[in-house]
Amino acid sequence: MKRTWSSLVVVVVALAPGACRRAAPQRAPRPGGAVTLPDGSVEFGRAFPLTFTRVVRRGATAEPEPSLAPLTTRLEATTTWSGDDDVPEVPEVMEERRYLAWAFALGAVELPDATLHVTSSLPDGDAGRPELPEELLELPRSDRTTWIVALAAAIGAALLGLAVRRVRRRASAGRSAAPSAERISADARARARLQQLRRRPLDDGAAVLALHDEASELLRDYLGERFEPRAPARTSEELLEDAALERAIGATPRRRLVALLPPLDRVRFGRGRALPAAALQLLDELESFVGETSS
Repeated sequence: MKRTWSSLVVVVVALAPGACRRAAPQRAPRPGGAVTLPDGSVEFGRAFPLTFTRVVRRGATAEPEPSLAPLTTRLEATTTWSGDDDVPEVPEVMEERRYLAWAFALGAVELPDATLHVTSSLPDGDAGRPELPEELLELPRSDRTTWIVALAAAIGAALLGLAVRRVRRRASAGRSAAPSAERISADARARARLQQLRRRPLDDGAAVLALHDEASELLRDYLGERFEPRAPARTSEELLEDAALERAIGATPRRRLVALLPPLDRVRFGRGRALPAAALQLLDELESFVGETSS
């Protein structure tokens, strides 16, 4: 009888802790998720580990994972495990995600169930000024490149010297040709043409008419070079009525111009007879006009 009671007592004592443990309700994990940091202070721009734990209750819809912004994260590993199916208060699934994170904002960063303090990664006293690039180094040149550059420079200098010499030559030629020389040149051309006209035979009427035409052209060309550039295209009446031309040539040469232009026009346009003696006299008047206006 004593052995029976003692065995019963042993059984009761062995079952008592389990009954007490089963009777006491377990504390249920908080739903949602939480962030775990190894340290509450990290440096700007440097990687640090971050763990996010999410808890899902049996029969409930999993809440979305909260944003970890403004952190930049990279998922390293994910671990999941199941709770005790016999205890309703224990979550069905627990998920742990381990990240490598970077913070790019100084100061306090609020995260789920945690506050992160971001400090500067620069040494004390460093103002964080940007480093400016140094001066670029010149590329080493080969001997061949040096000779090519030198040859090109020599050719360019030679061409420049020739161009300068040509410009100076033209400038000196222009300075030597004064207005008086230009007038002498016009006079010389007019006298040379007159000599050619005098050597022509006047044995028929056609030759006399041709002489009048060329004498009129000579006179207008001379006036155009010396006094009035538009003289070759103007009529005799326009030339005789031009007051500026009259002042330029003077009174006596103008009287000769009056004695030259109308007779030339009468013969050229068929309103007068073309006599060889009259043609030679017109050449004399023309030569006198050139001589009086040549200086």
